[in-house]
Amino acid sequence: MSKTERRTKTKDKSKKNLAAELNKIPTRTDSTELQTSDKQNSVQSEEDIKSANDAFYNELFDVWDANEFMPQDFKIRIPVDSLEARVGYSSLFRQMHQSFIRTVAFLQTPGGGSLSVEEARRQAFHAYTNKEEAKKLLQTMMRLPLESLNFVDLMELHDFAPRVAERFWEKAKREGRAEFESGHLAANITFPVGYMKQLWNIARYLGVRESFIAEWQPKGGIEIALIDMLAQSYFQWQYWLEQTVKRSQTRPREEHPDYKEWQRLRKKYNEESWMDGYWLPPYVSEQAAIEHAVQMADRFNRIFMRTLRQLRDLRRYSPVTINNPSQVNIANEGGQQINVAKTEEEKNAKKITS
Repeated sequence: MSKTERRTKTKDKSKKNLAAELNKIPTRTDSTELQTSDKQNSVQSEEDIKSANDAFYNELFDVWDANEFMPQDFKIRIPVDSLEARVGYSSLFRQMHQSFIRTVAFLQTPGGGSLSVEEARRQAFHAYTNKEEAKKLLQTMMRLPLESLNFVDLMELHDFAPRVAERFWEKAKREGRAEFESGHLAANITFPVGYMKQLWNIARYLGVRESFIAEWQPKGGIEIALIDMLAQSYFQWQYWLEQTVKRSQTRPREEHPDYKEWQRLRKKYNEESWMDGYWLPPYVSEQAAIEHAVQMADRFNRIFMRTLRQLRDLRRYSPVTINNPSQVNIANEGGQQINVAKTEEEKNAKKITS
């Protein structure tokens, strides 16, 4: 038998076995057993996932709580006898304090229940007494979106495990920096309403932003912020330019004649349809609407160009720093090159002092 015939018979045999497996109709008992086993596997897998997540967050809590932590805050002068000086100043502590005051003030209002000061404080803050409750709180906070969390939640964690709360706060700040550097912060501000946050709108904005970044290669947060301003003003210019074309070259929407007649009769028979006042707000004419769109487009064009000049000047006039130079060639206005080099005496003096 040739090799070709063997390969053909092997392929036919494998195809028949595969077809038999696919065409196999399980009995009622087999299907019931399969459903039961699948359900048990799913429950077992869900329990395994939950236990694995619990173990991960418990270990994270222990690691964060075991090691000493120093907040990376800027140095701020505070009174020596203040509460911040006693407990240690941090941006998290001040934010938690302000959030607690706002929550207590809201609970004292009619919208918050008109509670007393003592009851409002009890409602605003829940003190945890053991590590298991604190771990559950950290696990809940880690699973929720950051925009849905409050400083009062972090304050409850900070009361029992301040190191864990401080590290969670640092993690949240790093997430905020990542959102800024990725462009999603500016994109969400450019499209603030929910129906505007469509995939294509966000993708267009980020595509324009990435194109600017690829050309300019920003070197820090300030240049990234200017790139965001460029992209935002560019999109606003595009919008108002579109409005200019639409208002000048397309037909506007008009009120239906029957609706105009209904308004006229309403004014005639119901004199109290207008509230008190001494003047009527003017309606915008077609010419004024077109002129307004042109002005807005020109405004954002000037914002774009001004931001671009600022970005250019930031690099043009940035100071030049030379670290540990041994020889520097400097050309003055006349074009004559000056050689600046350290003498042997200066080098020896530096070695002696060091």
